[in-house]
Amino acid sequence: MKTKIKTVKHVESKFNEDEIFFSTTDKKGVILSGNSVFYKVAKYSPEELIGKPHNIVRHPDMPKTVFKLLWNYIQSKKPIVAYVKNLAKDGSYYWVLALVLPVVDEKGEILKYLSMRIKPTTDFINIIPEIYKEMLKIEKEKGIEDAEELLFNRLYQLGFKSYDDFMFKALREEILSKKNIFSKKESRFFPKTDFERKIYRMIKSANQISYMYDSILLKTDKLENLGKILNEKSEFIFEITDRIRLISLNSSVESFKLGSKGASFSVLSAEMRKNSELGNRIIKNMKKDIESLIENLYGLTTSISISKLAILTVIQFLQEVVFYGADKSTKQNIEDLLHLLNSGIKKDFVLFISLKEALENISKDVRELKILLKRLEFLYLNGMIESAYQTENSFSIIFSEVNNLVETVRNVILDINEPLLEVIDENRKNQVRMLSISSHVDTINKTSENLKDILV
Repeated sequence: MKTKIKTVKHVESKFNEDEIFFSTTDKKGVILSGNSVFYKVAKYSPEELIGKPHNIVRHPDMPKTVFKLLWNYIQSKKPIVAYVKNLAKDGSYYWVLALVLPVVDEKGEILKYLSMRIKPTTDFINIIPEIYKEMLKIEKEKGIEDAEELLFNRLYQLGFKSYDDFMFKALREEILSKKNIFSKKESRFFPKTDFERKIYRMIKSANQISYMYDSILLKTDKLENLGKILNEKSEFIFEITDRIRLISLNSSVESFKLGSKGASFSVLSAEMRKNSELGNRIIKNMKKDIESLIENLYGLTTSISISKLAILTVIQFLQEVVFYGADKSTKQNIEDLLHLLNSGIKKDFVLFISLKEALENISKDVRELKILLKRLEFLYLNGMIESAYQTENSFSIIFSEVNNLVETVRNVILDINEPLLEVIDENRKNQVRMLSISSHVDTINKTSENLKDILV
C-alpha cells in the first residue's frame, strides 16, 4: 500500500556531503534494492521502498520533462546525469545529483537500472531550481516539448553546447568539489572475522583506485584546455589551405602577365601550387584528427567521472556492509556495483589508448605544419628577392601575403604545441595508472568471488 503524504513541507531532509545514495530498479522503474543512505534520507524503511515504483520519492516541483529525458537516455543504453529534487516520506525535500545507468548483460540487453546520487554543492544548484520553475510553468501552458526546448536554451545561454555537455561537466565539478571530503572518509576499522578481512581487503584496493582516479580527474582540465584551443584554432587552420590556393592562383596570373620576364616567378608559382596541395592534405587530415580528438577527449572525461563516482559508491557500500551487516540484497548489490566498475574501467582503458592514437595523429599533423612553414618561409624570402628586381610591385604584395601566412602557421603551431605536449605526457602517466588500477580491480574481483559462499 502506497504511503500517503499529507503535506509537502518546505523543510530539507539533510544528509552529509560524503554520503552517496545507491539503488537499483527493474526495467519499469520498480525499486529492487537500496543502501542505508537512501532509506535514511527518504525516511522509508527498506520494506516500504523495495517493490515500489521509484517515483514514490518524486517531488511535485520536478518537471516531467526531466524524467522524460532520463527514460530516453537509459532506454537507449546511455547514462544520464540530472539534478533531482526528491520527496521524503514526511513531506520534506532533498536535492541530489543523480547518475543513472543501465546494467546490461553480455548480449547488451538491459537487465536493470542503477542509480548513484550525491549531494549537490556547486553553483549549479543555485541555477537549476529556477530553470525547473520555468519548465513547470511551460509544461502546464504548452507541454513537455516546449519545456524541453526551454531547458536546452537555458543551458545554451549558460555556455553548454548540449545537455550532454552540461550534465557531464556538472558531474565532474560536483565530484571535484568534494574531493577532500571523500578522501578523508577512508575506512579505519580492525577486521575481526574472515568476512570482515575480505571486505577490508576490497575497501583497501578500492581506496587505491579512488586515489588514482583523483590524479586523473584533477588533470582533465588539461584535456579540456587542449580541446578548447583546437576548437578556437580550427577555423584558422581550415583557412590556411584557401589562402595558399589564392596566393598560388594570384602568383600564376601575375607571372603569366610578365611573359619571359616572369620565368623566375613562374617557378615560384609552381612551388606555391605544390604547397597548396601539401597544405590541402595536411589541413584535411588535421580537420578530421581534431574532430576525432575532441570527441575522444569529451568521451574520456565523461567516462572518468562515472568511474570515479562508481568507485566511491563501492567504497561506501562496502563500509555499510561492515557497519550494518549484510542482508539478502548485499550479494547482488556488490555484483551490480562491480559489474559497473569493471565495465567502466575497461572502457577507460580503451579510451586512453584511443586518445594516445589521436594525439599521435595531431602530433604528426603539427610536424607537417612545421614542414609547410619552412617551405612558405623559403618562398617568401626568394619571392621578396625576385621582387626587388622588378618595377612591378604586385609580387611584393603577393609574397607579403605569404609572410602573413607564415605568421599564421607559426602562431597556430605555438598555440597548439605546448598544451598538446602536456596532454601527451599526462596521457602516458594515466596509462601507467590504469595498469595499476586494473591490478587493484583484479584483487577486488577475486576477493568478491570468495565472498559468494558467505553472502546468501
